[in-house]
Amino acid sequence: MLLSLRLTTISRVMSVPLRRSTRSQVQKPSDDVPLPTLTPKKRKRKDEVEGEDEGASPPKRAARKQRVDQVYVIPDVMRKETNFKGRLGYACLNTILRNQKPAKTAVFCSRTCRIDSIKANGIDWVKDLGRKNLEDLLTMIQWNEDNNIRFMRMSSEMFPFASHNIYGYSLEYCAPLLARVGELANSFGHRLTTHPGQFTQLGSPKPEVVQASVRELVYHCEMMDKMGLGVDSVMIIHGGGTYGDKAAALERLKKTVTETLPANVRARLVLENDELCYNVDDLLPLCEELDIPLVFDYHHDNLFPSTIPRTEIFSRINALFVRRGIKPKQHLSEPRPGAVTIQERRAHSDRCETLPVDLPEDMDLMIEAKDKEQAVFHLYRIYGLQPVKQENLRPPVKHQTTETKGRKSNKNPRKKKGVNADSEVESGQDD
Repeated sequence: MLLSLRLTTISRVMSVPLRRSTRSQVQKPSDDVPLPTLTPKKRKRKDEVEGEDEGASPPKRAARKQRVDQVYVIPDVMRKETNFKGRLGYACLNTILRNQKPAKTAVFCSRTCRIDSIKANGIDWVKDLGRKNLEDLLTMIQWNEDNNIRFMRMSSEMFPFASHNIYGYSLEYCAPLLARVGELANSFGHRLTTHPGQFTQLGSPKPEVVQASVRELVYHCEMMDKMGLGVDSVMIIHGGGTYGDKAAALERLKKTVTETLPANVRARLVLENDELCYNVDDLLPLCEELDIPLVFDYHHDNLFPSTIPRTEIFSRINALFVRRGIKPKQHLSEPRPGAVTIQERRAHSDRCETLPVDLPEDMDLMIEAKDKEQAVFHLYRIYGLQPVKQENLRPPVKHQTTETKGRKSNKNPRKKKGVNADSEVESGQDD
């Protein structure tokens, strides 16, 4: 009886299934449990994986959509006649090259930074920005040659902070590349000029401003000298501010030019009339006294006219250029359509529609317009000056605004104006 009871107990214990942990093991499905249903997408991927195991080629990725080039509708222009036979140029920035996509392929020469970035990244980082700007200048010169443009103003941001009293640096590190740029421009017969910024004030009553202005001109001159550019590569500046006494300011300017500027800097210096402070009446006698050429700006003269007849102006200006062996140059821009106030009229239009009737025939004319190379192409088409490639034309905007940004307050220390003040990140002034 006892033996029978023990056998029954053992039998019951054996019949109870053993419990196993499911934390470290995956339970295998039994034949009685139905497998999960695969969706068509999952079944396709499963078949692909099985195919890979069998040596099949890997699945092809979906091809990216190719970017379709935009087709531009270029309006016709009204044809006009002119006796002008000189070169047209644009300032600093090429809109086609600058707007290339993707952004990393964009070509421009105004990479700049802030002083905080110099402190964080070091001077070699800033110098590398200058090197990249110079490399892109090579591309721009070649593009200009391919499109019959042989006159251009280089950006003043080519080498950020090169003239700064603390963070300035020599351009010797880039001498071989500068020589390549000059060699290319000279081989094509291109004229390269510069226009240092509005903070270059040789007649300022503040010695530190004058010193900074001189350093700025020395930097520009060093750049062009290392390029091996000829006498036609000039540096254009305005008379600056009047500081409440125009005659005294002009005397200070004259003293700075004659007593402070190095000879090579003075050899490239030319002055330009402006629309607020110094017109041709103010500057032409000074230029004749110092033997410095004067660049005549049509737009500025329209806003702040000279009392001297233009025929006499051009005769006297041309005599200065000839005496110095420099090819004459002038500036042309127009106010935006609908501009009324002086502030609105000062702003340059996107393009120019007409060449001046009194324009000298053989000279270089800088087109100071927002559309840059497109403004040059526009005049090429209107006057039949040069052939233009259709694929490089862009239509003008339909409606130009007369709104102006105005002057920014000096109260914000980050926006305080001064020579080589902190610039905009990545891209600087290109006018």
